[in-house]
Amino acid sequence: MAITASELFSFRLDEFQIEAINHLDQGESVVVCAPTGSGKTVVAEYAVELALRSNKRCFYTTPLKALSNQKLYDLKERYGEANVGLLTGDVSINREAPIVVMTTEVFRNMLYGTILGDVRRNLRDVAYVILDECHYMNDAERGTVWEESIIYAPKEIQLVALSATIANAQDLTDWISETHGPTHLVASDHRPVPLRFYYYGERHIYPLLSPGRGLNPSLKSRFARRRFQKDGRRRPSVPALGAHPADVLSLLSARNMLPAIYFLFSRKGCEESMRKSRGIPLLSQQEQGELKEVIGQFTSDNPNLANHPHLPYLYEGMSVHHAGMLPSWKAMVEKLFQKGLLKVVFATETLAAGINMPARSTVISSISKRSDEGHRSLYASEFLQMSGRAGRRGMDEVGHVIVLHHPFESVEDAAKLAIAPADPLSSRFTPSYGMVLNLLERHSIDEARDLIERSFGQFLVQQELTPLFEQKMRWEQELQTLTKPLCPDEIGDLPLYGKRLETIKSQHRQLKQMEKGRANSQALEQMHQDIRLLLDEAYAMPCHGCPVQKPCHRQSDRIKQLERRIKEALRRIERETNKHWRIFEALANILRLQGYLDSNKPTTMGKLAIGIRGTNELFLSEVALSGILEGLEPAQVAAILTCLVTEEGRLQENLRIRTTPQVDQALAEIHVIARKLHRLQREFDVDIAIEFSPTFAPLTEIWANGATWEDMRQFTTYDEGDVVRSLRRTVDLCRQMMRAPGMSEAMVERCKAVELLIARDEVKEDF
Repeated sequence: MAITASELFSFRLDEFQIEAINHLDQGESVVVCAPTGSGKTVVAEYAVELALRSNKRCFYTTPLKALSNQKLYDLKERYGEANVGLLTGDVSINREAPIVVMTTEVFRNMLYGTILGDVRRNLRDVAYVILDECHYMNDAERGTVWEESIIYAPKEIQLVALSATIANAQDLTDWISETHGPTHLVASDHRPVPLRFYYYGERHIYPLLSPGRGLNPSLKSRFARRRFQKDGRRRPSVPALGAHPADVLSLLSARNMLPAIYFLFSRKGCEESMRKSRGIPLLSQQEQGELKEVIGQFTSDNPNLANHPHLPYLYEGMSVHHAGMLPSWKAMVEKLFQKGLLKVVFATETLAAGINMPARSTVISSISKRSDEGHRSLYASEFLQMSGRAGRRGMDEVGHVIVLHHPFESVEDAAKLAIAPADPLSSRFTPSYGMVLNLLERHSIDEARDLIERSFGQFLVQQELTPLFEQKMRWEQELQTLTKPLCPDEIGDLPLYGKRLETIKSQHRQLKQMEKGRANSQALEQMHQDIRLLLDEAYAMPCHGCPVQKPCHRQSDRIKQLERRIKEALRRIERETNKHWRIFEALANILRLQGYLDSNKPTTMGKLAIGIRGTNELFLSEVALSGILEGLEPAQVAAILTCLVTEEGRLQENLRIRTTPQVDQALAEIHVIARKLHRLQREFDVDIAIEFSPTFAPLTEIWANGATWEDMRQFTTYDEGDVVRSLRRTVDLCRQMMRAPGMSEAMVERCKAVELLIARDEVKEDF
């Protein structure tokens, strides 16, 4: 049934929304690239309506479970519970519904057929797939999921890719067109709620930019970095003091610029800033009453949080938001902020990643941060993501972005970030053991190679190499024109003629040495005779005395130069264009050696490994098949599985508990497996992490043995959110192993027991 946008939406659509809708009506895919809060979701909602009106289905994918849950709630509110389903790696709710929400990772796994069975059944009647927050392709750990989803999605499905502003949106669109089917870029830089940028320092707020979009000139002298005193001496080494959060919030409150998200780059910084901000009157009397009522209901439903240390701050209208918080507590913070009952949330940048928590203002505490590469300046896209949270559509006329002064950061750099264009998307595509097994389960080796070579990374490489391809073609054309000899008569061999002359010169030098050394006359005569013979040969060659000898020599040198350059270009092209395939082949060879592949098809062991997902699926499978876990009690198995989902290198603390000796012994045996696999990978020049760490294992063991959450708090100072995440990952791995085809009965029984012991109370996910 034909529908018009005016039937669906009560407001006037922007031009980019209309353009995207027109492409969907024509059966084409779209990439919608626009700032946060500009209304990209309208295009997704139209795709959902198209599916419903045509008795088709629509998948709505997001990068995070939290976003999936939020989208599930929104879609149920709009379309009714019967029309909306949810799929996770473990949970299937109303999976046959016309609208199904899932993470992008789950969608990728469905395309492989690793969850919920047959691919055709999974995708039956699916006409549209929405890839929300598509700029997550830049994520170092999980970016490859988006590429795989686009490569393997059936071509008859229309894709709706929603992305924040990126520099190379056209590249992304061209790649999807080439890989999947006709796709159009719909880009907009218009923000319905414009942003104003400010600089906070000396307890005042100043405009950061001049009307011409450069640095406000008055700030340059006021906040210049002064490394020396006027007499030239260095300043004494004293701690650099940044802006006090209470001062910042008081000023924002006085100027009616709340609610605000106050971005910091460490959990500790969030907690400290919240503590320093107590006592500022942020709430009206009515808001205080409503807030108490909502918090009272929440703590009644979650008694273990009735004594949460952050409750006093919550009653004052402030909280923190970071990955170390309990998921249930974090969900309440988000709900209160959306209701307008919290006036400030001190958050790490993870809050900038798509969660629906817009504010009137965002405060950016620093324009640099610590990262895996060391201390660095913020990328333009990071700054854009955070600043984009300012300004609520329909509520605010403008959004305010306040950058705080820091003694060791330049106000000029802050202004540059405020006007900088977004960063480009890069490719994170990397073959893995799971990818090799999944592709070879369903495709021939040639088909697998074709799929591997369709990655966004390969597309970008081809683009980068295009000038080199063109240059190589020009060299080849020039080489072809130089193949015709310049010789007027008989064709000569100038390089050979040159060698003869060099040999003659060498012989002459040798003769002079012999004469100085008073060699016998017979030897001298022989040398003279050799030289005469060589001269006769050279004089008889067509090149001797040839009038075009010099041009011919230049031509010969150019031919050598061109042949060398063409060879070097071919070598580089081969190296760059086959990079992913070389990794794929190396992984396949390792899998063959370990018995997971027979020729190019997964064996029984390989099919088991297909059912297990992780950083290194081969390592996880080797542990599962080793029999090490089968002799352990369920709580001990749980502790080991936690080790397998915890990365090495975490900040270690002395827990007040230890794992049982059986767990320690099993870990020692697993360490042997890891060492052997590491050596094997090194032989094949493969660099896939083999991660396992005992950090949370003691906590998992006592939790599986029935400890309460209050007990867990007593035994560790780790953030509760980290502990919950570790336990949930443990349950996820446990379920994968339980369902992996060919897993031993003893292992399946232990996994069932582990799931029952761990997936309870705070750890049980609430959908």
